[in-house]
Amino acid sequence: MVPKLDSASMVSNMLDPKCFSAQASTASKVACSQPEDPRSVDSADIKQPTSQQTVDWRSNDAVVLQPLYTRNGSGTSSPMIRDRDYLLRGMTTERGQSLSVDLRQRHSHPDPEQTNRAALDDLQGGVTSLELRLDRAVRSGSWQVFSVNRTTANEMPCDGIRGDELLSNELLGEDGVMLYEASDFDTAFAAVPLDQTAIALDAGNSFLAAAASIAALWERRGVDPTEARGAFAADPIGSLSRDPSLSRLRGKPMLGLSDLATWTSRTFPHVSSVAVDTTTYYDGGGTDTQELAFSIATAVQYLRAMTTTRDSRTESLSIDHAAAQILFRYSLGTDHFLSIAKLRAARALWARVLNACGGSPSSMKIQTCTSSRVMTDRDLNLNLLRNCVVVFSGLLGGADTITSLPLDHAIQLPDTFGRRMARNTVLILSEEAQLRRVVDPSGGSYFFETITNQLCEQAWSLFQEVERRGGMLACVRNGWVAKQVAQSAQKWASQFAYGEKTIVGVTKFVNSRDRVVRRAPPDLDRLREIAMQRCAEHGDAQVAIPLFEHGPNLAEAMFVAAQSGASIPQMNRMLGDQASREVSQ
Repeated sequence: MVPKLDSASMVSNMLDPKCFSAQASTASKVACSQPEDPRSVDSADIKQPTSQQTVDWRSNDAVVLQPLYTRNGSGTSSPMIRDRDYLLRGMTTERGQSLSVDLRQRHSHPDPEQTNRAALDDLQGGVTSLELRLDRAVRSGSWQVFSVNRTTANEMPCDGIRGDELLSNELLGEDGVMLYEASDFDTAFAAVPLDQTAIALDAGNSFLAAAASIAALWERRGVDPTEARGAFAADPIGSLSRDPSLSRLRGKPMLGLSDLATWTSRTFPHVSSVAVDTTTYYDGGGTDTQELAFSIATAVQYLRAMTTTRDSRTESLSIDHAAAQILFRYSLGTDHFLSIAKLRAARALWARVLNACGGSPSSMKIQTCTSSRVMTDRDLNLNLLRNCVVVFSGLLGGADTITSLPLDHAIQLPDTFGRRMARNTVLILSEEAQLRRVVDPSGGSYFFETITNQLCEQAWSLFQEVERRGGMLACVRNGWVAKQVAQSAQKWASQFAYGEKTIVGVTKFVNSRDRVVRRAPPDLDRLREIAMQRCAEHGDAQVAIPLFEHGPNLAEAMFVAAQSGASIPQMNRMLGDQASREVSQ
């Protein structure tokens, strides 16, 4: 029996400054066992520079990059975890077999029919999974946006949502697909082989309703639960960080996350229910160290929620089962050395957390995404090169899933050519360049082992600071995390302003003949009118279904409601009524 998570002992263990000390390590001193080099490190062909000749370069993470790395000075001994060298590799394979990578493309066109056409085109072109970003109306978690008479009865207070946003339909179709009810999901996934295609969601605060809708669609299409694959991506802390104006952390969202994880674990063995999405920190100007630390701090908060039983009627998960429910999403930039080291460091940090919590060493599910901060709206063809570097880093870093952004990502919704080039970048590097034929190709390099260790040390120190301040949710709510990222972003921006860094085609080597490309946005007025007419016909925002008639598990109750034809606004209304009753009691 795997021991359950003890929050107090876990935090005390992880805050121990000796957690990453060299004395606490029992691992081997070198990453790869090699015969001694017969040459001396100070031989004529490899001269050691004097102190005056040494030229070190520091990244924004204060990672020191030296001109030369040797066995003696590389620091390849493991200061982190037992079996570090095995865990850093993340994946193993039989000899002669290549590692598979899941090519997951993101879709956010507001029209479900357009989304369906783009999704089928991607699947035909080699994409293996689809990620749908639902619009801000759904991600807000509110049913009021869909209410025809804009009533505010029984609605809990909104932590930051402006009243004019709730009482208008401007959130409909904004920055996402308009999927509100069963027919919309059927349209978006028409002709998509759901038993062979993984489906991932970005539903913000509506993660319970969206997960129930997808599960109901799988049942209607006859997909066996053991064959269903995907990611429900419940991430309330990430939603709060990405869009504070839509924060609706009401009704104890961690309980919803816990119920979803428990239900998913026993119902869909190949679906992850929780996402630790820290791309918003890196895209906003944060450093690799910050993204690593905040991802681990978020995952620890989710582990506590999933392994805690709130009453005698509810279930909880063991550490191992809870860890299996988490998918980590990281943004990668064009510094491929640090990007590869970041993915290797993430595995070491996560293994250290699981070890401190009494869990077993297990593989870490990682999805990498091209950072939006390296994509420009000028000289779009150069975005191909930047995206190629990012995908290269993800493949060599051992990412399980890769999302490649189209070259026209920064201007408007991508066109067919942009999506094609995005997926072909992954396919060419993976299949033709065969970058997935070797497990952890950077392993054993003195350079990579050193900067991996440095990232681990600094990220662990920052993670401990987050824990001392009350955990990740508290630090996001009081603005401490935003302040740390803002300081890094300011430094990053100043480096471009003073020429210390360059963006080719934007700050240097500007193409004078290049023109800024502009595309007409989709006809949101027409789509919103259709959506509101359907809401008026079906009375979505006016229907309330008793939530706990179907049992104490929120996710299971929502699934039963979705089977009965409830829409996402209806299910959010159910949660709102339940939260109101809890407050009144």
